[in-house]
Amino acid sequence: MNDTTQQTYRVLARKYRPETFSELIGQDALVRTLSNALTLGRLAHAFVLTGVRGIGKTSTARLLAKGLNCIGTDGSGGPTLEPCGQCEPCLAIASGRHVDVLEMDAASHTGVDDAREIIEGVGYRPVSARYKIYIIDEVHMMSKNAFNALLKTLEEPPDAVKFIFATTEIRKVPVTILSRCQRYDLRRVPAVMLVDHLASICAKEKIAARPEALAMIARAAEGSVRDALSLLDQAAAMTADALTPEMVADMLGRPGRSDSQAVLTAALAGDTTTALTAFANAYARGAEPEMLVADLLDLIHLASMHAAGAPSDDLIDSDKQTVFDLADFGIARLGRAWQLLLKGHGELTHAPDSAASCEMLIIRLAHAALMPTPGDILQKLPTAPTTQHTAPSPKTPPQSAPAETSTQAKHQNEAPAAETSPPDQPETHAAGQPAMPQSLIDIVTLAEANNEMLLAARIRNHVRLVGLQQGRLEIALTGNAPDTLAGDLAKQLGQWTGQRWLVSLSDKDGAKTLAEDAAEAAAKVHDAITMDPLVTKIMAVFPGATIDAITPAASPEIDPQNADDTASVDDEEMSG
Repeated sequence: MNDTTQQTYRVLARKYRPETFSELIGQDALVRTLSNALTLGRLAHAFVLTGVRGIGKTSTARLLAKGLNCIGTDGSGGPTLEPCGQCEPCLAIASGRHVDVLEMDAASHTGVDDAREIIEGVGYRPVSARYKIYIIDEVHMMSKNAFNALLKTLEEPPDAVKFIFATTEIRKVPVTILSRCQRYDLRRVPAVMLVDHLASICAKEKIAARPEALAMIARAAEGSVRDALSLLDQAAAMTADALTPEMVADMLGRPGRSDSQAVLTAALAGDTTTALTAFANAYARGAEPEMLVADLLDLIHLASMHAAGAPSDDLIDSDKQTVFDLADFGIARLGRAWQLLLKGHGELTHAPDSAASCEMLIIRLAHAALMPTPGDILQKLPTAPTTQHTAPSPKTPPQSAPAETSTQAKHQNEAPAAETSPPDQPETHAAGQPAMPQSLIDIVTLAEANNEMLLAARIRNHVRLVGLQQGRLEIALTGNAPDTLAGDLAKQLGQWTGQRWLVSLSDKDGAKTLAEDAAEAAAKVHDAITMDPLVTKIMAVFPGATIDAITPAASPEIDPQNADDTASVDDEEMSG
């Protein structure tokens, strides 16, 4: 065949570019919104289309330009989302030669001079079309001055002018531009939909392709239709229009899905030998270790989602059975495998031999798979004995008895007493006043009830009780207690109880502070829990583990009257 008769080959990504919105796959929300806008006559003057590469941003812009200017086969049609593709505007726009539809790449038109050309062109009405349309691809590449120059025009363009921007970096577009546009986020195309799309194209192109091979291409495309078509084009040329999973794996440098499934299934079952053999086979066929680990992570993610109850509609048929089987390992084991693989994937880039590093990762994964999860261990351990510990709860420390309540204290050994009496208040307890505090914890409760949290904290940490009776409090201070504490306490007690209070400082040691009582009670509970047979067994299983916190568990079997004397070990928090 000579050069005059031979036709230039068009790559699949161009040959199967959507000609109508019905051919645009995976963007149903976008099509529905634009359709409603046209029907209601609420079509904006500026649009910004954003999303990853190859999902239809430029195609959508061209389709929108065709639909707005389509006049139908009879020349009397109006704006539509289903352009006829036969009228002069449709044909001219499709071939890129329409004078009123200007498509430019912002990467090569970044300056303010380019923006001025747009501004000058906006002032002229369309030559032959219904609308003059500016399509600016990768608009985020424009300079700041160019964006600023466009602001006024973009906000109030002539009625016959439309702007359509496309970008993969929406964050780089100034908000002043975005606020003047309708934004449409194009989504990645699901792998299942991509496989069906590739299969339909293979049927048209007479390409024999196994579903597993198309699934590999769809996964490698990561939701990009253009990438998927480019890979299909390459694979068809490499395999002479006969696609097999093995050949596609060789082309991509990825393991076959069956190889990845074999490695992961064996590793999670603790079968190190089989897992390493599967990796060796994949590596011998050209699979890159990083690609293998990425594939394992993808399988773990899919299995974890299924185990967590996510729908499996988006799973490729060739993955379903393996994903279902892996989900049976449970979320705990899958989560542990994810962490190991994710950490190992980062190590591969720094390892002198990535294959050896991958083998070590598989060994670690298989070894960890044999280890029981914390839930498994607790199920196998004997139940906790019913013997109840009588150690006091750290949340309700016992109140020490007053060291001295006699009114015959030796005043010559006391510091000056702080005293207060509310005006016109009798010393006797008035009706409606709160009950007189009988202990230091009662005083703290009064302080907290009156929102005096700082005073309550100071009482807990710095006050040692020496004596307490109605209207008289004898204390000793410890630590860095403020000098005004006794006076503040006398003043507040008087206001809270409606009675005059004498608060004096003693040279006696007094009882322990409430904070010291709580710490001592917590230590007793900790010691009692540590000696529990169940906890002892857990400590033996996890050497080096420590008890960080003890949370009493509410149990209906415990008598409420004895609840304060019971320490539960069911909710112990342990760390290794």
